[in-house]
Amino acid sequence: MTEADSTSLALGREIIIPISCSCTGQFSKAIVKYNFSTSGSFAGVACGAFEGLVKAQSLVDENTDFEGNVLIKVPIRCACPNEDDRSNDVNYLVTYPVIEDDNTDLIARKFGIQEEMIWKANGLQSFDSIFPKTTVLMPTKDVPVVDWDIETRSDDPALSPRGVIPLTKVVSSTETTVSLKPQVLLALGVVVAVVLIIVASCVCISIRRKYRPRSFRPLTPRNSVSSNLSPDFLDGVSKLKHSLISFSLEELRIATEDFNESTVIGTAVYRGRIGSLYVAIERMNSVEAARHVICILTKMNHLNVVRLEGCCYGSTPYLVFEFAQNGSLRECLTSAPISRQLTWAKRLQIAFDLAVAIHYIHYCTKPAYVHRNINSRNVLITKDWRAKISGFRLAKSVIFNEEKEQTNWNESVVVGRKGYLAPEYLSDGLASLKVDVFAYGVILLELLSSKEATMEGKLLKDSVNFLVDAGFESSSGSLNKLKEFLDPALEGDYPIGDAMCLTILAKACIEEDPHNRPTMNDVLKALSRIV
Repeated sequence: MTEADSTSLALGREIIIPISCSCTGQFSKAIVKYNFSTSGSFAGVACGAFEGLVKAQSLVDENTDFEGNVLIKVPIRCACPNEDDRSNDVNYLVTYPVIEDDNTDLIARKFGIQEEMIWKANGLQSFDSIFPKTTVLMPTKDVPVVDWDIETRSDDPALSPRGVIPLTKVVSSTETTVSLKPQVLLALGVVVAVVLIIVASCVCISIRRKYRPRSFRPLTPRNSVSSNLSPDFLDGVSKLKHSLISFSLEELRIATEDFNESTVIGTAVYRGRIGSLYVAIERMNSVEAARHVICILTKMNHLNVVRLEGCCYGSTPYLVFEFAQNGSLRECLTSAPISRQLTWAKRLQIAFDLAVAIHYIHYCTKPAYVHRNINSRNVLITKDWRAKISGFRLAKSVIFNEEKEQTNWNESVVVGRKGYLAPEYLSDGLASLKVDVFAYGVILLELLSSKEATMEGKLLKDSVNFLVDAGFESSSGSLNKLKEFLDPALEGDYPIGDAMCLTILAKACIEEDPHNRPTMNDVLKALSRIV
């Protein structure tokens, strides 16, 4: 690089750095050395210096012998073009760290490639969202270049060509020649990975900018489906049913002390112990109802969905579920001693777990399901304060229409619990995935306030009307109302900015018009900024 080139490199400019990529076990990485003395922690190195190209935990794992060393080993994620890539003339895979406000269209234009190439290189058929501090692979046929001015450049074709930093300016001719030899490709997996290190330090974003209300726009049909796997694969997986234990009625009687009232933990639900295993045993109204739940849950295997352990058929069928030691979310919020244990961090985790569970049944199962009975009594809390969704009696499969984004249908009989029912469903029987989004918003309000969805004939959703004020975030009166709304058991131990953002998210979920509500994709993106 000439002196002129080096002096023209502005602060914060993205650059391309070639590295040698090696496959280690199941992962491909390149080890570079970094002067740790200028950073205070592994997290600072990962998020600051390397902008998400490496995770803090990866640094910890790679430097197990670290004892204040000046130089540390940094494992950079990389990849080698496979046969499929080479058949499409892809010669380079560039590791790109996602930054704030990035999207695949913008990144594709930065590198002068088609957006579809990014999806394919990353195994994505429907790329719903990308998050800051993560990486994506950029496939290029020619020597990679990055466009400096893609965000600000006008589409006027009369403008002069944009400046770029070509790889040839930083790669020696010998390196380029060697990297093209087949034997070296096979031996070392020498490919180009990119380290787009933003030289400027991370800017502290003010609370006003970070937590101001955001409008939620419907995602495109492509963005609405989050699964990265092919429909055929999902269809095959969805038909796999994990085995269930067949319990006898006598076993259940022994487990519940003959269904003693002391073992009741919910409507027709009992706590029991079979051997060393604690379980929840639910009495079903009919064989058809039992089969309906079994059909759904045997197709699901997810951390945040209650696990069905077995069943008992007879004149009265029973289903046996895993047991959540802390009971339902409603019980946790109602009990003063337990509510005080629900710290802000635990409530955030519960909110995130529940969002992931609903997202899973909306987009990651085939068929997709609308739960129709999301409420705090159907959210179970485990011993380690993780949330699991239960209560699938009313769940209904939906046929997803990509052109219309989701399928709506009308029902003559409205089901669910008062306080959680969306207005369009309650008045017209209009059901959609947005029915679950509405109920999720109500649960967020419960997590924030500990109040019930209905109180003395009033709905909890109506208690956040102070958020209607457009100047909410700068209004001390509104902030005081927010503090009054939040659960006193928190004792003020929470970031006011996070509390504001979560309350605004809840308000967006309970919008009257379902089209103005976020999808669960939007919800997860918003939560990721907090969690």
